[in-house]
Amino acid sequence: MLGKIAAFEFRYQVKNPVFWVTGAIFFLLTFGAVTVDEIQIGSEGNVLVNSPYANLEKMMIMSLFFMFVTTAFVANVVVRDDDTGFGPIVRSTRVTKFAYLIGRFIGAFLAAALCFAAVPLAIWLGSLMPWLDPETLGPNRLAYYLFPYLVVAVPNILITSAIFFALATATRSMMATYVGVIVFLILYFVVNGNLGQEPEWRPILAYLEPLGAGAVEEATRYWTAAERNSLLPSLEGALLWNRLIWTAISILFLALAHWSYRFADKGISRRKRRKLALEEAAADGVEPVHAAAPLPAPRFGRAAARAQLMSRTRLEMKQVFRSPAFVVLMALGLLNSMVSMWFAGNLFGTPTDPVTRGLIPILEGTFSLIPLIVAVYYAGELVWRERDRKMHEIVDATPLPNWAYVVPKTLAVSLVLLATLAVSVAAALLVQLLKGYTNFELGKYVAWYLLPGTVSMVLVAVLAVFVQAISPNKYIGWGLMVLYVIVTLTAGNLGLEHVLYVYGQVPDVQYSDLNGSGGYAVGAWWGRLYWGAFAILLLVAAHLLWRRGTETRLKPRLKRAPARLKGSPGLVALGALLVFAGTGAWIYYNTDVLNEYRTRDDSERYAAEYEKRFLKYEKLPQPSIVHAVL
Repeated sequence: MLGKIAAFEFRYQVKNPVFWVTGAIFFLLTFGAVTVDEIQIGSEGNVLVNSPYANLEKMMIMSLFFMFVTTAFVANVVVRDDDTGFGPIVRSTRVTKFAYLIGRFIGAFLAAALCFAAVPLAIWLGSLMPWLDPETLGPNRLAYYLFPYLVVAVPNILITSAIFFALATATRSMMATYVGVIVFLILYFVVNGNLGQEPEWRPILAYLEPLGAGAVEEATRYWTAAERNSLLPSLEGALLWNRLIWTAISILFLALAHWSYRFADKGISRRKRRKLALEEAAADGVEPVHAAAPLPAPRFGRAAARAQLMSRTRLEMKQVFRSPAFVVLMALGLLNSMVSMWFAGNLFGTPTDPVTRGLIPILEGTFSLIPLIVAVYYAGELVWRERDRKMHEIVDATPLPNWAYVVPKTLAVSLVLLATLAVSVAAALLVQLLKGYTNFELGKYVAWYLLPGTVSMVLVAVLAVFVQAISPNKYIGWGLMVLYVIVTLTAGNLGLEHVLYVYGQVPDVQYSDLNGSGGYAVGAWWGRLYWGAFAILLLVAAHLLWRRGTETRLKPRLKRAPARLKGSPGLVALGALLVFAGTGAWIYYNTDVLNEYRTRDDSERYAAEYEKRFLKYEKLPQPSIVHAVL
């Protein structure tokens, strides 16, 4: 019975969209760390990107953040049957509490471990990419991937699974469990950030730190770059004992979950019984129902359109804000960005003030992925909500126009993204305050980060809604958006760097307390205007191709599109097309006619030719400064 229940739970979790979405997210994160120079995890200095030490650090760090995913797998086991109303049926069978609870846990744990396998897979595939410098790569050996996965990642998944499974069992609440995850992470960083810096505490943390980071650090602290590129730590001493201690603790948490789980339905509470009695008493004296008054005549003017837009936008936003996944994603992004901002205040070993121009690039690098995930994931959820709940035929039979579906869903995702960026600004201000820096430059946060970031995220939201509108199901839509993310990460390495043909891309902006954003912001806003016009074309296309009723095929919708284009949609599309073409021509004139456009490869060739041309003057005596008066 235990094996059958575990197998059932494993199949359920693997078929769940959360499994594939989170696997894709962690694959992309790790793939970017291997293939993008700006993202480095475990391969700093002369350490190769696929070395055994780099693989250890990547899987250790990813397993820390993977606890959010682990919780979604194992905590859901406890509350799912009660939420669906299936729990009483299961508990009325001959299934024992041990087989039911532990079997479900084993299945969810195995699914989580399989999902995390996307991390070593991403490291291996990333190391095979043709644009990587061969000098940054080492040999791909199976042991370099199996040891970190089996010794570090899988035990960490087991530990966090057991802890939060026990918490979910005790509280029967997903929200309380996610709060526990956040508390755990905060305590983990506080303890490691303080005690981990003290030499006398390091040997103790090597045994007691739950995720094995202290033990690995203790075993590899004095390794040279050559050793880190070729050696794995031995499974002995503190590392072995750490794994054994915390595996035993995880078993204790499972025992605690089994002991605290009530495998029976609670009786009706006194309060509920009193409420039912009052309802029955009221029913005894029910008055006859009178005929309802005639309904008011429907109106289709501008006031009705505004009411539809506002009410549906509120409805869509509530679904996102009330989702536990949104809270988890926000907490994950804020934690990641706050840690990065806290430890980023060094310049060549010298502490620096957390100035605004220094924190904004960190937010752009560490927090930008979270709004991207929110846009992609919730665009699919909102577009397919009515169909997932089997309400689409009823809703689609109403006289609601297509734009009243497309625009509120896009606007809701956009406003949610604006809220997430505003929260990240609050996190940056909190870091500045905790570090004693009180020069809060809110204007710069708004002009340099909030407004540009919101426009960039809205572009992604529009694309995600459009893709879901034409996709046969939301999973294919998610897959296409994951493909878009991969393309944007690797486009520069493939020579596709021009702002005119990479959707949503704008020129980089450099910030300075002396010059502000200089002239860089002007070019960036021209790029946003260009892609904003294209996004409006996508919205019009989504309006034209929106599915209604039982028809899901794309071809019939394409046939009806010209008829739907008449009137306002056609005028909006024409205006957007003119802006798109005009700004595109202006950008091309500035980048390719007035200036010489160079790709990354062109710049490297230019630098090489420059070096060859002037190398003969290397030994020529040059003027030097011997005295300066300031």
